[in-house]
Amino acid sequence: MNNSSFPLLPPDDSFEQWSRRLQSSDQQAFSELFDAMHVTLLRYAWRFTSDEEAARDVVQDAFLKLWNIRKEIDPKRSLKALLYTMVRNLSLNHNRAAQHTNGVLPEHDLYDHHPSAEEHFDASMLDSYLRRCIEEMPERRREAFVLSRYEGLSHEEIANIMNLTPRTVNTHIVLALKDLRSRLQALQPHSAS
Repeated sequence: MNNSSFPLLPPDDSFEQWSRRLQSSDQQAFSELFDAMHVTLLRYAWRFTSDEEAARDVVQDAFLKLWNIRKEIDPKRSLKALLYTMVRNLSLNHNRAAQHTNGVLPEHDLYDHHPSAEEHFDASMLDSYLRRCIEEMPERRREAFVLSRYEGLSHEEIANIMNLTPRTVNTHIVLALKDLRSRLQALQPHSAS
């Protein structure tokens, strides 16, 4: 799955309008929401499944489930957070099912290039290195960081998705940034004193 482009999410008031329209079984609203969030949610599901086909199934199931519960949607609550939560839970369920039927899920090494401190980094190498650093973070820290920095969600929305407090979300993000900073500093050649 190509993670190089990150589409911008619609403003929060769009989600509130879609919530109200979905409650009225507005198929056009559902289509607009799907178009606005499909790629973003695919990328999010892929982070859990590492399988594009499985990610597509998860996102399709999430939208189907959303349509089935449309009458129960509360416009005062974040529809965006609801979608992320549904995709996260369905992805984890997919992984559990795969683990149950296949024994153990294989570890995917998405990055086979391990740059040394002496290498000259161009933008794509640095991007690849940063992505590997993010993938190597503890799972909860990585998830909070990605939801914040790549998906643009607030700490409150992330807290709802991950079933944490906003303060714990903040701690995960602070630790992720500290880890990335130290790993990037380790790459810089040491200047002579």
